[in-house]
Amino acid sequence: MVVTTSTTIEDLPNEILISILSNFQTIQLLPFTTTSRRIHELILLILHHRIFDAGKLSRHQLLLEAFHTSNRGAGYSICQPLQTTPLSPSTQQPSSLSDLSALYTSFRPLKPSTDRTAFRAGLADGSGWFVPVPTAPQPTADVPTSELEEKEDELVSQDIHLESHELFSQLCTRANLAKTSPRRGLFHSCVNVGEGILRVWRDWLADQAKCDGGGDGDVLWADSRKAVGLRVKVVEREALPVGPPYRAGEERDVSYTLFYDELLVRTTRLLLMVERSEELESGNEGKLCGLDGQYFVHGFSEMHHQTLVEGLGGWGEGMFRFAHGVYGAA
Repeated sequence: MVVTTSTTIEDLPNEILISILSNFQTIQLLPFTTTSRRIHELILLILHHRIFDAGKLSRHQLLLEAFHTSNRGAGYSICQPLQTTPLSPSTQQPSSLSDLSALYTSFRPLKPSTDRTAFRAGLADGSGWFVPVPTAPQPTADVPTSELEEKEDELVSQDIHLESHELFSQLCTRANLAKTSPRRGLFHSCVNVGEGILRVWRDWLADQAKCDGGGDGDVLWADSRKAVGLRVKVVEREALPVGPPYRAGEERDVSYTLFYDELLVRTTRLLLMVERSEELESGNEGKLCGLDGQYFVHGFSEMHHQTLVEGLGGWGEGMFRFAHGVYGAA
């Protein structure tokens, strides 16, 4: 008599289960985390490796556009990956999806090498433009002048001028994940990681100019979910008086320079966009696209807008759940 026994998925060794689950994209894996605790732990392990691998951006580049609302089309900066860490240093080793969503990958926005000239302080005129003057930033007690100038020279910066009646200034921020091509300005794939308008308040600028930074307070978030943010250093500049002296109780004209020290991207968001980028590239083999993600064939535009909107509809919902650790959060 032949005795047969049934084998369930729970009887398979971890190596085989990991091999099977690794074939699924991240957004497809998330619903499986509710299957069992064992499956949840294996998926968590897979995502942990994927997240730290995505942070290296071995096959992609992160492009940052940050400009004043009146200066669109100012170009983009290539961002150099730094590290993947929790935003809060007190966060322990990730043990659930919600813990993974607390990880951020930091990038350093880089100036083109031709633009790395010694930064000089400027006088702001009434229209917000800066007139260079030969005044170097004052060194701190701990940082020599040459070292401070060298560090500022490497950072992408943005000048902000507020007249006496203005309470804030606005900056447009957009981060795109792209796979570059030999043709300048065209890409094999380009997807939007996050964008928003940063409102920079007068009081906040004054406070940041007085401190050394280093905490969450010096991060300007582009969206309410804190998926993309800029960690900045603020330096106050001397403003050119363009009107009568301000009276007691009135604000004065102020000018600041924002140095973009780090670009922070929620790593779960980055991972999903890396997979989305690879999916678009494989579906549009032999084609190139611009920063807007619109593909071109032999110089003629193909309208993929509706396809992208439909694809990102469910994608956005899955990202929201992943970011908040809904699926099987421990």
